[in-house]
Order: sequence, then C-alpha cells, then structure tokens
Amino acid sequence: MRPPLLPPAPASRPGRGATAPVGAAALVCALVVAAGLLAGCQKLFPHRSQGEELYRKHCSECHGLDGRGNTVRAMGQPYADLTDDTWKNGSDDTSIGNSIREGSFGLMPGFQETLDDQQIQALVAYLRVLQHSRAAAQ
Repeated sequence: MRPPLLPPAPASRPGRGATAPVGAAALVCALVVAAGLLAGCQKLFPHRSQGEELYRKHCSECHGLDGRGNTVRAMGQPYADLTDDTWKNGSDDTSIGNSIREGSFGLMPGFQETLDDQQIQALVAYLRVLQHSRAAAQ
C-alpha cells in the first residue's frame, strides 16, 4: 500500500512565501529607476534647445510634437498647424511672439505670465525649426 500524497508546503507554491517579497522589491527598484530616468530627461536628451523644451512643455499637447496640430484638442482648428504658412496674426517673428504672449481668444491661452521675452524668442526660433523640418521632408 502506498502512503497518501501530501500537498506541497505553502512556502513552495508560486506567489507565496519568500518569492513575494523578492518580486515586490524588484518592482520597487524598477519604479525607482524609471522615475530617475524620467526626472533626468534633460540629461538623457541634452541636445534639446530651450525652445524645444518650452514647446514640449507648453505647446505640444495641442499642436503635437511635430507642430502639425494633429491632436484631439486642436482637430479642426485652421491655425493649429504651426509648420505651414497659415498664421492668424502674421507669420513674422514679432507677430508669432505676440500670439504666444497674448494668446488667441477661446483657442489658445496667452503666456505673458508664464514666459519671459527671451523664452518666447526661443520658442519662436524652435517653431522655425519645425517649419524647416516639414519643408525638408517634402
């Protein structure tokens, strides 16, 4: 006659005993590393200009990373594409800077309280980079 089979001890089952703290520790470590990488984006991408960083922070949600305005928030807005030659208040640097500073009623907030003149000039310079990138791609 054979002895009855006993179920394995609880500590040896997957997800129990000593393996759970090890998995949790690995998850915590991964989250800490990911947070450190995201916090150090400037160190990871040092080639980004001040204008690009400002654009990504303040403009890309509506105008998209490529500046073409193909986002849910800007869909159907005739002036959302910043890479073409269609500008509501003029396409020279001063007019674009004024549009950034003052905004467009009901469509775009003004940034006069958020950005200083030097930052607005850096943003205008980056918009010119986006325009040239589109022209080069065509």
